[in-house]
Amino acid sequence: MPHHRIESKQHNVGFTLVELMITLAVAAILATAAVPSFISMIASNRVTSASNEMVTALNLAKSEAVRSGRDTLLCKNIDCDTTGSWGDGWLLFNDANGDGKKNDGEQIIRVQAAPDPSLSFVFRDGNFIKFLPNGRTNENGRFCFRNSYQDDNSRAVIFTNLGRIRTEVRTGSNDDCKP
Repeated sequence: MPHHRIESKQHNVGFTLVELMITLAVAAILATAAVPSFISMIASNRVTSASNEMVTALNLAKSEAVRSGRDTLLCKNIDCDTTGSWGDGWLLFNDANGDGKKNDGEQIIRVQAAPDPSLSFVFRDGNFIKFLPNGRTNENGRFCFRNSYQDDNSRAVIFTNLGRIRTEVRTGSNDDCKP
């Protein structure tokens, strides 16, 4: 009977130190190239998110004015104080007596806290926006959102006195949102 010889085959599984160092070097190069793009994407997403919150607030104000048959105000800061800023947040309420001020007993619809502090947020056209029961507003206006890290793009939320609300990406030469 023939004897079969059993050979032990051992395979080393793993990396050598040189292979590990090369892999880490390639990973470091890729990470260095990707981080600025990732930071830029985060900055852009913050601007988009903040402008979408404002569009939501404006659309809610418009629909609430039409639904309730009363003037609905979106005013800067949560106290509707004319000395504050839109960057402090905003308040949406039914203006039951039509005086343009938040009074006791008037229904608060939504309170929005201040946006991310890395955002520059500007509304050049007034202290409040009044939506009338027919869906129109008291004025035309534009909110501008810009990220302090990425100064080369911004978003504008534009509304007309007819109640139309839209957003625009503002870059380069058409960026009239720059301070």
